Amino acid sequence: MGELRTRKRGKTWEWSFEGARIGGKRNPISKGGYRTKAEALTAGTQAKAEYDNTGRSFKPSEISVSDYLDYWLEEYVKRNLAHNTYLDYATKIRLHIKPEFGKYRLSAIEPDTVQRWIDRKKDCGLSKGMLKNLLSCLSGAMNYAVLPLKYISSNPCIYVKIGKIAENQYLKEHREYILPQEDFSRIIDRFGPDSSYYLPLMLGYYLGTRIGESYGFDLLEDVDFKTHTISINHQMQCEGGTWYQRPPKYDSFRILKMGQAIEKAIKREITSRKKNQLKYGKYYTKTYITPENAIVQVPAHVEVPYKEIMPASAHENGEIMTPNSFRYCARVCHNELGLPLFHSHCLRHTHGTILAENGARPKAVMERLGHKDISVTMNTYVFNTDKMQQDAVDIFERAASGLAYHSQKW
Repeated sequence: MGELRTRKRGKTWEWSFEGARIGGKRNPISKGGYRTKAEALTAGTQAKAEYDNTGRSFKPSEISVSDYLDYWLEEYVKRNLAHNTYLDYATKIRLHIKPEFGKYRLSAIEPDTVQRWIDRKKDCGLSKGMLKNLLSCLSGAMNYAVLPLKYISSNPCIYVKIGKIAENQYLKEHREYILPQEDFSRIIDRFGPDSSYYLPLMLGYYLGTRIGESYGFDLLEDVDFKTHTISINHQMQCEGGTWYQRPPKYDSFRILKMGQAIEKAIKREITSRKKNQLKYGKYYTKTYITPENAIVQVPAHVEVPYKEIMPASAHENGEIMTPNSFRYCARVCHNELGLPLFHSHCLRHTHGTILAENGARPKAVMERLGHKDISVTMNTYVFNTDKMQQDAVDIFERAASGLAYHSQKW
C-alpha cells in the first residue's frame, strides 16, 4: 500500500494514502479539514492502520486481554446469548478476570498462568461451582479468539484443572435443603393469603418457579383459567437500580399446568388487587412496562403511553414487591420459625424433588422447571432423598420376592 502523506489545502490539512486497486484502477483514500499537520498525521496514521487491518483498530498480536474481552462481550455475547448471561459474564470479567489478566497481551496468556489464577481463587475459598463458572467464562472468550477470529492458535484454558475441593458441610446442606411439608404449612400460616409474600411462596412451591420468575409473573396476561395453565414469560431483574421485565433464565419460556391450590391463590390475588384499586382510587399506584422493558409505577390518575402489567406481589396501595423484598420473608423463616436453612430457591428444589419422589418422569420435571439439560435436573434439583432410597429398596424387594416365588415353583 502507498505511504501516508499529508498536505496543506488552503487553511486546513489533509491526509491521504493509496488503497488497493479496484478493477485495476487507483483507489486514493483521503480526508481533510484538520487544523494542523500534527492532527492530520495522527488521524491518518490511525485510519491507515485500520485500513491495513481490514477495519480493525488494532493488530491481533498486540491487543490486550482487557480490550479483547470488551470486544467479545459486545460483538459475541450481547449479540448471541441471553441478556442475563451477558450481565453475568460482564460481572465476572470486571471482578475476577480483568484484574488478573487485563493488562497483558491476549497472545501471551498460557495454561500455567490460568492454572495459577484458578489455584489462587480456590485458596480464597470460592466454591467449585463458582470456579467452574469463572473458567467457563474465560474459556468461552478464548475459544472465540481461536475460532472464528484466529487471534490466538489455541485456548489456554482447556488444560486447566480445578481439582478436588472440600465442600463446606453447612453450605452443602443449605444448597440441597428440601422444605418439609409441615414446615411449608407453618410458613403459609405465618404469611397467609392477605400477605404480599403469599403468592410468591405458592408459585415457588407449587410450580417450581425461580424467584425472579415468581415476581415477574403478570396477573393480567400470564394466566389462563380456561385451560388451567400459567405462562412463564418473564423474570423481574434489577439492572443499575432499575427493575426490568426480562426473559426467564436460559430463555426457558414454558406453559405449566396448575392445580386447584395455586389457581385459587392467583384468583384471590387478582380479586384483592381490584378491590384495592377501588379503595385507593386515584391514589392507587399502577405498574407499566416501557418499550425498553423497564418497570415503572405511576399514580392511577396519570395517563402514560405504556402497557399496564400486574406483577404477582404488591403492597395494598399497589407499590410492587421485588425479589429483594423476599429477604424479609427469609429472615422471618430463619429467626421466628426456626428454619435456618430456608431460602427462596429451596421452594424450587422442593417442587422438583417432590415430583421425582412420587414418580414423575425426569423429562416432565425438566420441562416444568425450565431446564435446558436433563443432567441439570437430575444432578442439581432432584436429590437422592431418604424416600427415594427406600423406594429403591422396596422396588427391589418386590422384584426379588417374585424371583424367589418362581424359583420355588421350579
